[in-house]
Amino acid sequence: MKILNRYILREHIPPFLFSVFIITFLLILETIPKIVDMVIDKDISFFIVIELILLNLAWMLALSVPMAVLVATLLTFGRMTSDFEIIAIKTSGVNLLRILIPLLIAAGVLTYGMIQFSDKLLPVLNHEARMLSGDIRSMRPTLIFKPGVFITDIDGYIILMDKIDHTTSEIEGIRITETKNPTQPQITVAKSGLMNFIDGGRTVRFTLYDGEIHMLDSKDPANYRKLDFKEHVINVAGVGSEFKRSESSFKTDREMNIAEMQRVVDNSRQAIAPFYQKIDKTIESKLAFLFSDSLDYTPDSAATDSGALAYLRTNVKTISQRINRDVDQIRDQKKQINKYKIEIYKKYSIPAASFAFVLIGAPLAILTRRGGMGIAVSISILVFTVYWGFLIGGEDMSDRGIISPFIAMWGANILTGAIGLYLLVKVLTEKPLFSFFRK
Repeated sequence: MKILNRYILREHIPPFLFSVFIITFLLILETIPKIVDMVIDKDISFFIVIELILLNLAWMLALSVPMAVLVATLLTFGRMTSDFEIIAIKTSGVNLLRILIPLLIAAGVLTYGMIQFSDKLLPVLNHEARMLSGDIRSMRPTLIFKPGVFITDIDGYIILMDKIDHTTSEIEGIRITETKNPTQPQITVAKSGLMNFIDGGRTVRFTLYDGEIHMLDSKDPANYRKLDFKEHVINVAGVGSEFKRSESSFKTDREMNIAEMQRVVDNSRQAIAPFYQKIDKTIESKLAFLFSDSLDYTPDSAATDSGALAYLRTNVKTISQRINRDVDQIRDQKKQINKYKIEIYKKYSIPAASFAFVLIGAPLAILTRRGGMGIAVSISILVFTVYWGFLIGGEDMSDRGIISPFIAMWGANILTGAIGLYLLVKVLTEKPLFSFFRK
């Protein structure tokens, strides 16, 4: 039996490594155009481009390794079925479940390794990739200034120009949106202007003529201001042509390990409690008068019932506004909890997909009774599409609060594993699943 176990594992290693290479290569091909668009006209060295690609290999491997398990399982069991090795194993009295044990053990080892990779190494590499991409984008944005094209390479600004003369530096129909504070964007619109560089080329100066400045507030739309100007100067710093590496302690959810994200979740949970207490206190203190014998309002002789009603409505409106503000804060904290819990579960669920892919890959390969690459790739694409569809759809539904983060991230594994077990039962009982599987 040990010989059979070694044989099964040995047969899976070459197609697994080959699949990892091919899937990763395809992901690289999909990413290269984005990298080319980022670095074009930036005049950066070849080694920096290679570094950027290598840093992005981290998340590619996190996806390609579980996918490769499915492809390797389909290829190996498909070949063994077409070569009648599966029949020989069954006639020798070995249960098919027995030959899956070494694969499941290998999947467990692979899952543990990928969890450690996703928790310890992937966040660091994601952070380095984001910082490097940001440093590249900040280089020489003027070289991609084109009429009618939004310029988003400058951090904190979105720029659009109708016309630009690179010889005279004259510009027409310019719109500059400052997004450093997302809740209070500032939009500057001008008919014409000049663009030139100062501070050794590290700052671009826009001298604008005949325009308007619109100051918005997304939290309070009524807080809108507009200023007209004849001449206005905007200095946009950090646009030097030299490549400079920057550092930042800020991390996104994909740049944190499990412990860091769990701390964010715990802090958000602790932050919710005071808001519930504030709501309870508001209701107790402000609405108690509705159940008392007398109201706080004491009308004089000239007052009317309508005045008392207006007073009551004002109090109710004030209470409602306070409660709504607290409810909004609670909702925001819950959204943040769901966001980070999704990423925590994702670091476990995607590596654990190896188990589900072994369970579904082996019976599918046996049922199709063919071991060709085309069949394996076709089935893999179908399974991947359904799996990632459930994963992405689950994440979106969790963000909306429809389902829990656990179901969102583990639902695809549970569904894939359940289908695999069902197919495995069909194989063990030798009952055809559909008519097209029959000889």
